[in-house]
Amino acid sequence: MPSINLTPRVNTNPKDKRPQKEMPFEVALRKFKKAVDRAGTLQDVRRKEYYEKPTWKKKRKKAEAKARTKKEERMSGNFQPRRKY
Repeated sequence: MPSINLTPRVNTNPKDKRPQKEMPFEVALRKFKKAVDRAGTLQDVRRKEYYEKPTWKKKRKKAEAKARTKKEERMSGNFQPRRKY
């Protein structure tokens, strides 16, 4: 489970005499949302909300693999679009 440290950072410069400020709530909420998004927690909860038949699961995983392979081809530069004629 993602977590966010709300305590202020320690001054790295020993000459800095300013008092430490607490992190504003809005900033902490934004950081927490990003951490949850990166961890994939919300997507996992939504996926497990309903029962998924084994055939649907197999079909979904196959489609994800195709999309992943297609993306890797595009990123590597070896992608040649198929002609539709």
